Amino acid sequence: MQGNERALVQMKHNMADRWNKRRQRGVTLVELSVAVAVMGLIMAGAMVGVPRLMNSVRVNQEIKDWQMAVVSVQNAVLSGQLTAKTTPKDMDNMGLFGAMTPSPSNVDGEYLNRFGGIMKMAPITAAINDGPNFGVQITSEDVPSDQCQKFMTTLHTNFATISVNGTSLKNLKTSFQMSKLAEACKSSNSGGQGDVGKNDLTKAKLEFTISGS
Repeated sequence: MQGNERALVQMKHNMADRWNKRRQRGVTLVELSVAVAVMGLIMAGAMVGVPRLMNSVRVNQEIKDWQMAVVSVQNAVLSGQLTAKTTPKDMDNMGLFGAMTPSPSNVDGEYLNRFGGIMKMAPITAAINDGPNFGVQITSEDVPSDQCQKFMTTLHTNFATISVNGTSLKNLKTSFQMSKLAEACKSSNSGGQGDVGKNDLTKAKLEFTISGS
């Protein structure tokens, strides 16, 4: 009977030793590899998802900026403040684009869009390519393609003429061609900040006008 008790005690002791050794062993290389792979997938998803989320927020702000600017420009034209003789500096002094960030170059009529691209605003001095006689002509560079589509889909009714990456999508004689927007936002070059000739399929150059009517 005593021998059985000793054998049972020895068995428990052996099992405890095995368990302690297993606990001290730590994680295996396979377990570590799986953990690293999972962390990599999470980081990769964050790297893709966060920029898209930020661009979505930026385009919403950009749309709000231009909704305010359209009203300001139209009021300035109707009140006679904005004419063919108005200069870009005059427009700056009027505060037509007050919600927007001036370009670091301090050039009259130059601002930054929400994506860091240069925007150039100039008074319309004469109707060109079936455009309005009065108002403002705008060029906005380096707009991401997806945000280009959302921007124009939301605001195309506010603009008299629209051209994206050199593709005319709207003028005073032709209504907005929604079916061509997606391709136009992805084609050609961004044309931004001295990158003429550089193939960039992720950004777009927008050209549009705001009339007083």
